[in-house]
Amino acid sequence: MTRKPEAHTEIEVKFDVGMDTPVPDLAGAPSVTAASAPELTHPVSTYFDTADLALARARITLRRRTGSADAGWHVKLPVSSDERLEVRSPLSAGGNTTRVPDEVALVVRAHTRGRPLVPVASIETRRVITTVSTAKADRATELCDDTVTARNLLDDITVRWREWELELVDGTRSTLRHLGTFLLDHGAKPGSSPSKLARALGSRLEAARDSTSPQPDGTAGAALRVALAADVSALIAADPRVRRDEDDSVHAMRVATRRLRSVLRSYRTLLDRAEVDAVRGELAWLAGILGTARDAEVLAARYRDALAALPADAVRGDVADSLVGTQERLFSLAHAEVVRELDGERYFALLDALEALLASSPSGKKAGKPAARVFDRVLRAQYARVDEAHRRTLALRERGAEDEHEDAMHDVRKLAKKLRYAAEAAGVVDSPKRFARTAARAAKSAKKVQSVLGDHQDSAVARRTLLVEADSAHARGADTFTHGVLYAAETRAGADALEPFPSAWKTLRRTADRAGWTDR
Repeated sequence: MTRKPEAHTEIEVKFDVGMDTPVPDLAGAPSVTAASAPELTHPVSTYFDTADLALARARITLRRRTGSADAGWHVKLPVSSDERLEVRSPLSAGGNTTRVPDEVALVVRAHTRGRPLVPVASIETRRVITTVSTAKADRATELCDDTVTARNLLDDITVRWREWELELVDGTRSTLRHLGTFLLDHGAKPGSSPSKLARALGSRLEAARDSTSPQPDGTAGAALRVALAADVSALIAADPRVRRDEDDSVHAMRVATRRLRSVLRSYRTLLDRAEVDAVRGELAWLAGILGTARDAEVLAARYRDALAALPADAVRGDVADSLVGTQERLFSLAHAEVVRELDGERYFALLDALEALLASSPSGKKAGKPAARVFDRVLRAQYARVDEAHRRTLALRERGAEDEHEDAMHDVRKLAKKLRYAAEAAGVVDSPKRFARTAARAAKSAKKVQSVLGDHQDSAVARRTLLVEADSAHARGADTFTHGVLYAAETRAGADALEPFPSAWKTLRRTADRAGWTDR
């Protein structure tokens, strides 16, 4: 079985310094209570990437390090401007300075997509580490005084420089800010490069970076590309987490996939229709395989919690295994299928198609029109669909058609979700400010409706599955008492879930009124 690499969050700030700039006495910095004696290490790292620098372009680094306490394989994935997720594997994972082991390569598979990883740079660092203590943390931060010798293996160019890295350990961001200001006051300058690798690759990386990344220009087409770029990034960011089976990772990837499909549907007039339909079809395929795993994951957790809430004498026979165990086994099988598909050509082709969509100029007839005007029309139309579905639920409730009413409420949920995603995409349109505020309110109120009805739908699915499991248990002669108890509890939970709905709907309606989307 493949070992899961360790992961932790890295928060650091870089500073440029001259070769002769002295390191100040950190004990004199604000909030610092002590500074350790300097510790010298000599880490040596080989960095890997594809020939076209796919990882570096995405601000990801993959390296093999020796000569320091953190020796091993490291993959650093961007989280924010100063925060990265670092995934570590030991040197015993295999590989060498010319080959990356499989357990490390899979972390970046969504970026490499079958292309080989090759050595692109070798970096040797003379590192002097000083640990800083505060009243609240013995190891608040570390200052690394690095003298770097880097060789660009692609162009056979060697460069040398010195920099300081201030990394948060057990301290707070406030401590990091104070120390950063202290260093700037003592000869440092803000770092000019996001990583040692980027500096080592220099002009090679600049030439490889995509200069056509989406930028807003006031038009609807450009705004849509910016919104889609964020969703594509979310999808790709979830990929390594799904492969490692992290908590909620399948859910995160499924949401990103569904959001992309929904936004493409809502704003399809801004893009080439045939291209959009093809991509949406493949997103539906991906959402489908993720959905099988996610549904089993949700049901396992729901049944586990429900059984734990019952008195011991109300839990009869093998009900825990038949409910929780069955769903856990279904999740394991479905997750294995997801991982297999994530290594397949169909998935890689989908990612390529999404990137091509972002790189292409919007060709729809409304792409060049003012963004706020086009987006507002879309949101108006999306709200009208939700409102129509809601009216249908009221008519069904009045007729006493409970089964149909439950299905109709699910339709309201799905349409509210589409409105939410469309409104969140509209959040990139920051002019006029009035529209930006309208989009934010619509997204928030639609999300609340979706959330309330999502709880109701989860209960409905749980009840349907309980009936199937009860029939199966009865057929094999097992006790079905607990199934009935759980079914009754889920019936109550479903009714309770709908109690906040009138208030949530009223808020959404009020938002639509203020936006001018209703006839009042």
